[in-house]
Amino acid sequence: MAKIGYAIIGCGNIGPVHAAAIAAVPAAKLVAVSDVVEATAKKLAGKYGAAMYTDYRKMLERKDIQAVCLCVPSGMRMEIAVACAAAGKNILSEKPLDVTTKRIDKIIAATDKAGVRLGCIFQSRFAEGSQQIKKAVEQGRFGALTLGDAYIKWYRSPEYYASGAWRGTWKLDGGGALMNQGIHQIDLLQWFMGPVKSVRAQTTRRLHAGLEVEDTATAMLEFENGAFGVIEGSTAIWPGHPARVEVHGSSGSAYTEDGAIKFWQFAKRRAVDAKIEAALNQESALGSGAADPLASLKIEGHRRQIDDFTKAILKDRPPLIDGREGRNAVALIEAVYKSARTGKAVTP
Repeated sequence: MAKIGYAIIGCGNIGPVHAAAIAAVPAAKLVAVSDVVEATAKKLAGKYGAAMYTDYRKMLERKDIQAVCLCVPSGMRMEIAVACAAAGKNILSEKPLDVTTKRIDKIIAATDKAGVRLGCIFQSRFAEGSQQIKKAVEQGRFGALTLGDAYIKWYRSPEYYASGAWRGTWKLDGGGALMNQGIHQIDLLQWFMGPVKSVRAQTTRRLHAGLEVEDTATAMLEFENGAFGVIEGSTAIWPGHPARVEVHGSSGSAYTEDGAIKFWQFAKRRAVDAKIEAALNQESALGSGAADPLASLKIEGHRRQIDDFTKAILKDRPPLIDGREGRNAVALIEAVYKSARTGKAVTP
């Protein structure tokens, strides 16, 4: 079996998750890793028998690397992605692609010019519950969409933010409870409900007073299809609760918690409904980010997305979540922040 050679740039918190997921994909092989902290790179490389670098540009010279996972702090991704594209490497970036749409557009332009694939990690789309809701939307089972809501009521300790100087900064984190944590559910909300026409928002810091960015935000949405919606996001709610995304319409309602369906009801039943209802109390296959993301995050979502990205390379097709899809959630979050600053309604 042909194997796609992967490299990881950034071996800190999320890098090991990518490494474990790559190891679980039969057609993928971790070839090399890079981190500016030599001990961190050496530890991850040793676990998977990969080569170790502290200079990612040297690593990109290798011919046995076809894809690179970007796991560095968010605001550092654009420059590295451009270098990866110039080296002819396909790029799978952690979310967000970068901290502004302006920087993301530079990544998209570079990958288009180089003719390489660009993907963005939004593993929540690969959860069974997310897939079922998306299918029901496409089949028109909800009728006229009425409300679509995302609730991310999480907790992050002061120690979490102190664990990296980049955390909670505009330059490298790009935002707080929404840009770093809530972005997965915001991506799902747009994926289910469609583009947003208008946003009115407010943000604040309720617990983490020393941050530059918000730890609590609310936003009222109007979607282009006429439906309304709400985003509530926080990292100041103890002990942290499952993230919930709801879709409601004139003939059906459903919602997920951490990717697992918890409510599913439609005016016109179908055979699949009984199977979905029987699984309503099952635990999420992806884990939860409610309190300690590294303790509870499972690799399955990343495995599914890396498997798709690997097949996209082998079969010469686009990945299921490409760079332009990855841009959408950042555009909406930018609109939330702008509305909170100006006190006015904003169009993403």
